[in-house]
Amino acid sequence: MFDFDPSAPNVLPSRYRQVALSTDLESLEPDWLEQHFVGREAYMRTRFIVARKGRDTALVEVDRPASSELFSCVTSARVLADTSQCRYVVAPNVDCGVPSDLATVAMAHRDVSCVVVEGRYSHVSFILNAAPLVLRVLDIVPPFPSKLLDQVHRVLETAESLPPVVVEPILVNSCAKLAEACEPLPGKVLIPCRGSGIELEGVAVAYLDERPPIADWTLLGCERSHQIHRWFYGTTPPTVDICPVRFVNESKGSGGPMLTRCCLMQEGVEERRLATFVPWGSSLDEVREAIEMIVRRSEVAWTPT
Repeated sequence: MFDFDPSAPNVLPSRYRQVALSTDLESLEPDWLEQHFVGREAYMRTRFIVARKGRDTALVEVDRPASSELFSCVTSARVLADTSQCRYVVAPNVDCGVPSDLATVAMAHRDVSCVVVEGRYSHVSFILNAAPLVLRVLDIVPPFPSKLLDQVHRVLETAESLPPVVVEPILVNSCAKLAEACEPLPGKVLIPCRGSGIELEGVAVAYLDERPPIADWTLLGCERSHQIHRWFYGTTPPTVDICPVRFVNESKGSGGPMLTRCCLMQEGVEERRLATFVPWGSSLDEVREAIEMIVRRSEVAWTPT
């Protein structure tokens, strides 16, 4: 018999091979669908049927006695989402086996409770009552793309065992922060490293990691930059602070959990009061560990079936 509440959050198949597709049906009315599938044979793995008529879609769950036979007769059926609640989306780059991928598609169709996705490899799956964890990812740019944001997306793209997570980027533009703090722009600016990808028109840019001759510059950096500058030159220059901790504090009153980077960390993951931190040069394993810690702490409700 049916064993989950169809109003539960984040209902999705644990394997997309549980989902079958039935097209060009005579009707998608719930009573008709339930009567149509009862008594019909279904493949041993099939638990859900995406029923279609033209562009309309409904989602049906079927049940039958436990059997090792390749096919067996459906004994009961229930409509989980009718045509008014269900939308079929073709998204060739989406992996239907990854909950976060399905949830990301569903967030673009929040007017319906069920989003069926035809994704990569032409596989079909669905998410019902999408309520993903919203993970805020705060990073300093340039360079573009944001390394941390890119790493988070890369981890989630293969996270089949994690509940649905969608990403809300918070990208702080260091060049804009410099312009806000200095009017006009200083003639000379010291950047922590050349890898930052920062270019400032009409400004002489030097790179701290190259240990240039000391000059009358403004530092665009944070505490680690101060430490290096004092080591090299014995002084602390005028500074525009672009430490992520500062911006975490400014964002503390909004949204869900936050992930960001800290250049004072060498390795590992740190859970702090307002955010979870990884090192500035974080590995994918560290980012994955951080996301898993956030998910455990957040206790995301989901119903894999």
